[in-house]
Amino acid sequence: MTKKMGTIIVFLAIFAIVLSGCNRPASKGPMDTPEEQMTTPIIINTESSLPATQTEVAKYVSTATLLPAGETVVPPTSTPEPTEVIVIPTITAPEEYTVQAGETIYCLARRFDVDPNDILSANNSTGSLYPGDVLVIPQNSKWPGESRSLMDHPDTYTVVAGDTIYSIACDYGDVSPEAIIAVNQLEEPYELTAGQTLSIP
Repeated sequence: MTKKMGTIIVFLAIFAIVLSGCNRPASKGPMDTPEEQMTTPIIINTESSLPATQTEVAKYVSTATLLPAGETVVPPTSTPEPTEVIVIPTITAPEEYTVQAGETIYCLARRFDVDPNDILSANNSTGSLYPGDVLVIPQNSKWPGESRSLMDHPDTYTVVAGDTIYSIACDYGDVSPEAIIAVNQLEEPYELTAGQTLSIP
């Protein structure tokens, strides 16, 4: 009787243990915190193409971080300033020419590609010229020499005391005063200063 009673007690104890295990709530998986559920922000690397100034960088970065994934911002490019074109006047022999200070018959003959003897004949001149004289320039004449140039050009010329645009043009032979004026963007009355540098076309 005592043995049978002990067996029943052991059986009941095992049954109670099994029953208490079934009453425990099932374990749940790990819960995501609100921080973990948030979308991870996408950072766009704009380091290689940032604008130059700090203000532009700040604006550019704030715009770039709002872009959808996979898109980038192209920074604004500066438009190059147009290059100024200087037009050099073509030398043509006028029918009449008013002599300027520092000019001679041979100077004008070289500049206009005319035989100096033809200028002398057309003007009944002995060769002496004065500023303000008006000369007739022959239209059917040609410089008799091989080259009208006296000095190589393009060149850079440093002005000395007494120089004028017209005398400097004469020094080079086949360069016109108008070309020197145009290249150096000079304005009337074209006064020069000793030591000034001029570009000779």
